Amino acid sequence: MKPVIPIAALVALCCLPFGQPSDPPLSTVADEQLSAYATVGPKAVPYSDCGIDSNFQPVHHTGRRHLLYLFGQLAWANGIPAESYAIELMRDSRGLRRINAMTCPGSRFIWVSVTAWELLSDSDAALTLLLAHELGHADHRPAADLRRDPMTDAERKLVFSLTLRQLSEVAVDQRAADLMRTAGYTDREIAAAAHLILARDTDGVISKATESHPAGRDRVNLLTYYLGREQEVLARK
Repeated sequence: MKPVIPIAALVALCCLPFGQPSDPPLSTVADEQLSAYATVGPKAVPYSDCGIDSNFQPVHHTGRRHLLYLFGQLAWANGIPAESYAIELMRDSRGLRRINAMTCPGSRFIWVSVTAWELLSDSDAALTLLLAHELGHADHRPAADLRRDPMTDAERKLVFSLTLRQLSEVAVDQRAADLMRTAGYTDREIAAAAHLILARDTDGVISKATESHPAGRDRVNLLTYYLGREQEVLARK
């Protein structure tokens, strides 16, 4: 049984209206060697069968044991062999303090920034969401399928304002939520974890929309919509 984690009250978030951009071609593995919770810079340093941003340096840190424990609980609940994955902490050599986690497509290496652990170490749910997001990159729904889901008008407006590339991250967030549910986390804990990550994003890297990632507030909104929709489905069964 996972530890009981105090969850702060959720803050209501509003969706901003946007135009509907045309979809660029989906990136190939060659174009995007690194899948991250937030945007990262150029990838240059080979590490195993993929490359990480040259500014990220793996470090020995006591937080790694905490992450290994959380990952082990998540993996075990979902029938994933945790021992086949490597979880490492890294620090940005430029001194930037950013919440992030990343992996390479098809690899079993997951890197988490030291800052992420330092800022979120009081929330197992938030750290687990970062880890689950990286696992979700290997197994999530096609981005285009999200546009065919039953939605409220507000959710539909937001979904169709995003490109397919941005929606891929939303699909990964949804898969991460599914993994956390299987591990025993409640929808309220998952939604609160997403909000906490955004609230502690002091550098603003998650808050801002990029070519590959929706704005942090939009991700939290869409994840909340998804969790609510899934609850309605379960209630009908």
